[in-house]
Amino acid sequence: MLFLLISLAACQTPDKDTQQDETQQTIAEADTTQRQPRPKPEFYSFKGVEKKRVFICMDPTDDTFHQQHDCPVLVACKSTFRNLTLPRAVENFDRYNCETCSSDLAYVFDENAAQFETGFGDKR
Repeated sequence: MLFLLISLAACQTPDKDTQQDETQQTIAEADTTQRQPRPKPEFYSFKGVEKKRVFICMDPTDDTFHQQHDCPVLVACKSTFRNLTLPRAVENFDRYNCETCSSDLAYVFDENAAQFETGFGDKR
């Protein structure tokens, strides 16, 4: 019976190790990629997400906001974190959506939707 238990334990695959390796690799890529932040977003619309809270890294080279506090890109931040509303993150801190954890909020920066909501744009 003891032999059976030992053989079963030896045959199990280390799935957690694979996930940890992938996360560490993502963090390493984020650490080595030092880029200049993008310019302030010109068009944005917060209709329906005015009170949505997001996380930002206070690193001056970071220009994204995150929906998840455990996003690998956010965890790699070497500075402090802040939790604030989405409109404040965009308007006051010039942030864009994180492609890893906030890709579903990309519509906030849709130029056509922002112009339609504000009334600016091509009036024919």
